[in-house]
Amino acid sequence: MPEAQQLLPAAYLVIRPPNKIQPFYLNRRERRRLIKAVINALKSLGYRRGLILIHFFGDDPTKYAFHLNILVDGGWLEPEELDQLKRKLRRLIYPRSVIREWGDKLDIFYEYLPTQGQVYHALEYCTRPTFTQFDGNEHLADSIRGEHTIRRWGRWDKASKWQLAESGKKLQSLVSLEKGKCPICAKPVKWNKRPIPFVLVLMEEPVDIGGGYYLLP
Repeated sequence: MPEAQQLLPAAYLVIRPPNKIQPFYLNRRERRRLIKAVINALKSLGYRRGLILIHFFGDDPTKYAFHLNILVDGGWLEPEELDQLKRKLRRLIYPRSVIREWGDKLDIFYEYLPTQGQVYHALEYCTRPTFTQFDGNEHLADSIRGEHTIRRWGRWDKASKWQLAESGKKLQSLVSLEKGKCPICAKPVKWNKRPIPFVLVLMEEPVDIGGGYYLLP
């Protein structure tokens, strides 16, 4: 992913709304609203560029758990600095009613990534498919159809600070697909209007290229 290769050192954040309000984010408009609030909050705190990678599920593939994985230019923060950053982000992101009910329990994960290996590992984790059980989730599939799961802000015109190894080409393929281009021929992708049942996809013995995308033979 070209933009991520400009991040070193980096900071990795995860913002996950509480379970009680997760149903709100089954709605695409609410997801967009939270993403916009997060970007504006980070920009106001000095993060001039960043990447957001969206997950719809966590470790449990049966439980909807919308959350944002974020990579930005970042450094080591002392505990007091980190607490202050999280406190500011909470109040910039969430409405007052949410702050009143959960306060500092609205956890925001922050990890300092000083090495190429750590940034790459975070990318691998963030680009893994999480929406893997389609049966019973047809409404959600309709809601996210055509929705980009990678968002960017800021300028990305600096030289790369590290390079992908051959094993990282999946990430390049994912970037091409997010831009609507075939990772093989670079031509525009024509998406089906309706999703193909996943069981039919598996019957073709596809190659998993990350992010919920599969390459058919």
